[in-house]
Amino acid sequence: MVSQAARLWVTVVLLSSLYRCPASGEQTNSPSKRLCLSEAGAILAAPPITCQPLSACDGEAILKSYLNLFQQCRINASERANERDNFQNRLNYWQSDHVFLFELVEQAHEPHKLILESEQLANNSAAVVPELQRKLLIYSIEAGRIEDALILHLTLKGQWKPNQIVEAIEDDHIVNEAIVEHLLEFIRALPVKRVRADFYKAVALLIRRHQLASKYVTLIFAGDATGVFSTQKERDDHISQPLTVLIHLLRQQLRNLKFEYNLWLADNFPHYYTFYIENIFFFPPELWQKIEKRRLFEISGMFKAKGHRFAAIERFLKFTHQYDARNRANLEKNLPTLARETEQLRKTIEQTGNDSKELARVKKLEESFVNKEQRWNRHNHRSYLHIIKLKGKFGANKMEMERKS
Repeated sequence: MVSQAARLWVTVVLLSSLYRCPASGEQTNSPSKRLCLSEAGAILAAPPITCQPLSACDGEAILKSYLNLFQQCRINASERANERDNFQNRLNYWQSDHVFLFELVEQAHEPHKLILESEQLANNSAAVVPELQRKLLIYSIEAGRIEDALILHLTLKGQWKPNQIVEAIEDDHIVNEAIVEHLLEFIRALPVKRVRADFYKAVALLIRRHQLASKYVTLIFAGDATGVFSTQKERDDHISQPLTVLIHLLRQQLRNLKFEYNLWLADNFPHYYTFYIENIFFFPPELWQKIEKRRLFEISGMFKAKGHRFAAIERFLKFTHQYDARNRANLEKNLPTLARETEQLRKTIEQTGNDSKELARVKKLEESFVNKEQRWNRHNHRSYLHIIKLKGKFGANKMEMERKS
């Protein structure tokens, strides 16, 4: 409740704007209309008025006291305004201090955390180390580090099963031919046949899932797995489907006189290509009649390996005798090219050491140009060579073009 002195001061303030004390000879500007006058702090802090009656008071002294109070009021108001303006800045500063101090506490507590966690790490190490070794096994297989992968696989406790390793490889990367080739190399090095068989079953599924049947890894997979599977049913279930896709593709390209893929496989994987060259070089009668044989026979001279050249010429002679034995015109048209390829093969054998087995085999090839069942055909290897030297591969009128090509 406001005191009597406060009420009296209000009266003085209000009257001061209308009344000038007798002792004052100058006009004084009153701050009575300033907002600070209405603040309770300015009124309640006023000193008590002791002069009675009011007219006997010293007006100048009262006004000076009032002005001092008013000035203090303005100072207080300015300080409060500054405090309001700076509060958010101080709040942000305090918050930064808290973050800094919290980080200091965390850093100080870090050694204690390591001590507390060390026991848990020690308990978990029994499971963590094998898991890390399994991951290293997968990475080693994918990178082709086969020796490292074998050591890890053979020494790892709780070995993964073959299907688990294959699935882990599928989960880890986009499967491509290089990764599958490394996986097959790893499987080939495993000592236990039964384990290799389980791996090949998992790889067969991988090849199907990732549509790799037409890729070169199928040739490697089929060559490796055929000797591991003990029954024909296992071979049919796991090898036949992807191998059939690849063989069909190679046959189709060969019949269309596109030799690149066959030659690339033969050059880079000669051992595996040898397994299936007879299956690749297969021609049903309806297709044999449509193929340009003089161009087809050229592939036998493009192989780098002499064994592939032998096999190709042998297959071509077989189908020629099988389908064209009664057609003398076709024989004289096509076999001169094959006779020249056989002659080139003999020269290669002579230049590479005159191996007796190879010479005997090429001699047998030369004799095969004569079909003993068709006695009317007197042509032999030498006579076919004479024809191509005399008329060329595509006829006498195109011999000049052949020399320039």
